[in-house]
Amino acid sequence: MIKINTARIAPEGLHVKGEEDSAILELESMQGIPVFQCSPIHYDLNAVMVGQDLLVTGTAFIELETECVTCLDRIKVRVGDPKICVHVEKVPEEEVDMTPEIREDILLAMPSRFKCSDKCRGLCPGCGANLNKEKCRCSSKRKKQKQPPADNTWSALDDLKL
Repeated sequence: MIKINTARIAPEGLHVKGEEDSAILELESMQGIPVFQCSPIHYDLNAVMVGQDLLVTGTAFIELETECVTCLDRIKVRVGDPKICVHVEKVPEEEVDMTPEIREDILLAMPSRFKCSDKCRGLCPGCGANLNKEKCRCSSKRKKQKQPPADNTWSALDDLKL
Protein backbone atom coordinates (compact mmCIF):
# COMPACT_ATOMS: atom_id res chain seq x y z
CA MET A 1 0.00 0.00 0.00
CA ILE A 2 1.18 3.48 -0.84
CA LYS A 3 0.69 5.40 2.40
CA ILE A 4 1.65 8.92 3.38
CA ASN A 5 2.05 9.86 7.02
CA THR A 6 0.86 13.46 7.29
CA ALA A 7 2.57 13.90 10.68
CA ARG A 8 5.96 13.49 8.94
CA ILE A 9 5.30 16.15 6.29
CA ALA A 10 7.62 19.12 6.86
CA PRO A 11 6.67 22.63 5.67
CA GLU A 12 8.74 22.07 2.49
CA GLY A 13 6.97 18.74 1.87
CA LEU A 14 7.72 15.02 2.01
CA HIS A 15 9.30 12.97 -0.78
CA VAL A 16 8.02 9.37 -1.03
CA LYS A 17 9.62 6.98 -3.51
CA GLY A 18 9.27 3.22 -3.85
CA GLU A 19 7.68 0.18 -5.42
CA GLU A 20 4.34 -1.53 -4.90
CA ASP A 21 3.19 -4.95 -6.02
CA SER A 22 1.42 -4.84 -9.39
CA ALA A 23 -1.33 -7.13 -8.07
CA ILE A 24 -3.27 -4.05 -6.90
CA LEU A 25 -3.97 -3.23 -10.57
CA GLU A 26 -5.85 -6.53 -11.04
CA LEU A 27 -4.70 -6.80 -14.66
CA GLU A 28 -5.66 -10.49 -14.80
CA SER A 29 -9.31 -9.53 -14.67
CA MET A 30 -9.08 -7.08 -17.60
CA GLN A 31 -10.70 -8.57 -20.70
CA GLY A 32 -8.75 -8.65 -23.94
CA ILE A 33 -5.35 -7.47 -22.69
CA PRO A 34 -2.88 -10.35 -22.47
CA VAL A 35 -0.26 -9.62 -19.82
CA PHE A 36 2.69 -12.03 -19.68
CA GLN A 37 4.89 -10.25 -17.13
CA CYS A 38 4.47 -7.23 -14.94
CA SER A 39 7.01 -5.16 -13.02
CA PRO A 40 6.14 -3.61 -9.67
CA ILE A 41 4.55 -0.17 -9.69
CA HIS A 42 7.28 2.46 -9.41
CA TYR A 43 6.21 5.70 -7.78
CA ASP A 44 7.92 8.99 -6.97
CA LEU A 45 5.63 11.34 -5.05
CA ASN A 46 5.83 14.68 -3.24
CA ALA A 47 3.31 15.40 -0.48
CA VAL A 48 2.54 18.86 0.87
CA MET A 49 0.03 19.97 3.49
CA VAL A 50 -2.01 23.01 2.46
CA GLY A 51 -3.86 23.92 5.63
CA GLN A 52 -5.80 20.75 6.46
CA ASP A 53 -5.66 19.49 2.88
CA LEU A 54 -3.11 17.09 1.40
CA LEU A 55 -1.68 17.70 -2.08
CA VAL A 56 0.26 14.83 -3.67
CA THR A 57 2.08 15.24 -6.99
CA GLY A 58 4.54 13.04 -8.83
CA THR A 59 4.79 10.06 -11.17
CA ALA A 60 3.81 6.40 -11.16
CA PHE A 61 4.36 3.78 -13.83
CA ILE A 62 4.54 0.07 -14.50
CA GLU A 63 6.39 -1.91 -17.15
CA LEU A 64 4.56 -4.86 -18.62
CA GLU A 65 5.01 -7.45 -21.31
CA THR A 66 2.04 -7.86 -23.60
CA GLU A 67 1.43 -8.47 -27.28
CA CYS A 68 0.94 -6.18 -30.26
CA VAL A 69 -2.67 -6.20 -31.40
CA THR A 70 -1.75 -6.25 -35.10
CA CYS A 71 1.30 -8.53 -35.42
CA LEU A 72 0.97 -10.53 -32.16
CA ASP A 73 4.67 -10.04 -31.26
CA ARG A 74 5.50 -9.76 -27.58
CA ILE A 75 6.37 -6.21 -26.61
CA LYS A 76 7.45 -4.41 -23.46
CA VAL A 77 5.64 -1.18 -22.69
CA ARG A 78 5.78 1.40 -19.95
CA VAL A 79 2.39 2.63 -18.79
CA GLY A 80 1.63 5.22 -16.20
CA ASP A 81 0.97 8.80 -15.33
CA PRO A 82 3.86 11.29 -15.43
CA LYS A 83 1.74 14.04 -13.85
CA ILE A 84 -0.12 12.70 -10.85
CA CYS A 85 -1.95 15.35 -8.87
CA VAL A 86 -4.22 14.25 -6.03
CA HIS A 87 -5.93 16.61 -3.60
CA VAL A 88 -7.43 15.21 -0.40
CA GLU A 89 -9.58 17.69 1.50
CA LYS A 90 -9.55 17.87 5.30
CA VAL A 91 -7.31 14.88 5.92
CA PRO A 92 -9.07 12.96 8.71
CA GLU A 93 -6.16 10.71 9.71
CA GLU A 94 -2.41 10.83 10.13
CA GLU A 95 -1.90 8.13 7.53
CA VAL A 96 -3.49 8.49 4.09
CA ASP A 97 -3.62 5.52 1.71
CA MET A 98 -2.89 6.78 -1.81
CA THR A 99 -3.12 3.30 -3.40
CA PRO A 100 -6.62 3.70 -4.93
CA GLU A 101 -5.72 7.05 -6.53
CA ILE A 102 -2.41 5.77 -7.94
CA ARG A 103 -4.13 2.60 -9.21
CA GLU A 104 -6.81 4.67 -10.94
CA ASP A 105 -4.26 7.00 -12.58
CA ILE A 106 -2.28 4.07 -14.01
CA LEU A 107 -5.36 2.24 -15.27
CA LEU A 108 -6.73 5.40 -16.91
CA ALA A 109 -3.40 5.90 -18.69
CA MET A 110 -3.44 2.31 -20.00
CA PRO A 111 -4.56 2.01 -23.62
CA SER A 112 -7.17 -0.58 -24.53
CA ARG A 113 -4.88 -1.96 -27.24
CA PHE A 114 -1.10 -2.06 -27.55
CA LYS A 115 0.86 -1.74 -30.79
CA CYS A 116 4.57 -2.40 -31.24
CA SER A 117 4.80 0.76 -33.40
CA ASP A 118 2.59 3.12 -35.35
CA LYS A 119 4.00 1.65 -38.55
CA CYS A 120 3.20 -1.97 -37.66
CA ARG A 121 1.93 -3.74 -40.77
CA GLY A 122 0.42 -6.67 -38.92
CA LEU A 123 -0.24 -10.16 -40.24
CA CYS A 124 -1.29 -11.12 -43.76
CA PRO A 125 -4.88 -12.39 -43.60
CA GLY A 126 -4.14 -14.94 -46.33
CA CYS A 127 -0.91 -16.64 -45.27
CA GLY A 128 -0.38 -15.30 -41.74
CA ALA A 129 3.08 -13.86 -42.46
CA ASN A 130 4.28 -11.10 -40.13
CA LEU A 131 4.58 -8.30 -42.68
CA ASN A 132 7.08 -6.44 -40.48
CA LYS A 133 9.59 -9.29 -40.81
CA GLU A 134 8.83 -11.12 -44.04
CA LYS A 135 7.07 -10.80 -47.37
CA CYS A 136 3.59 -12.11 -47.92
CA ARG A 137 3.73 -15.67 -49.24
CA CYS A 138 0.32 -15.55 -50.89
CA SER A 139 0.83 -12.44 -53.07
CA SER A 140 2.26 -14.50 -55.95
CA LYS A 141 -0.74 -16.85 -55.80
CA ARG A 142 -3.12 -13.88 -56.06
CA LYS A 143 -1.40 -12.55 -59.17
CA LYS A 144 -1.75 -15.91 -60.90
CA GLN A 145 -5.48 -16.09 -60.17
CA LYS A 146 -7.69 -14.09 -62.50
CA GLN A 147 -9.55 -11.29 -60.81
CA PRO A 148 -13.34 -11.54 -61.13
CA PRO A 149 -14.88 -8.83 -63.32
CA ALA A 150 -15.95 -5.72 -61.46
CA ASP A 151 -19.62 -5.53 -60.56
CA ASN A 152 -21.01 -2.55 -62.52
CA THR A 153 -24.55 -2.84 -61.23
CA TRP A 154 -24.56 0.67 -59.83
CA SER A 155 -22.46 2.36 -62.55
CA ALA A 156 -25.62 3.58 -64.33
CA LEU A 157 -26.22 5.89 -61.38
CA ASP A 158 -23.00 7.74 -62.19
CA ASP A 159 -24.52 8.87 -65.52
CA LEU A 160 -27.64 10.38 -63.97
CA LYS A 161 -28.02 14.13 -64.28
CA LEU A 162 -29.95 15.62 -61.41
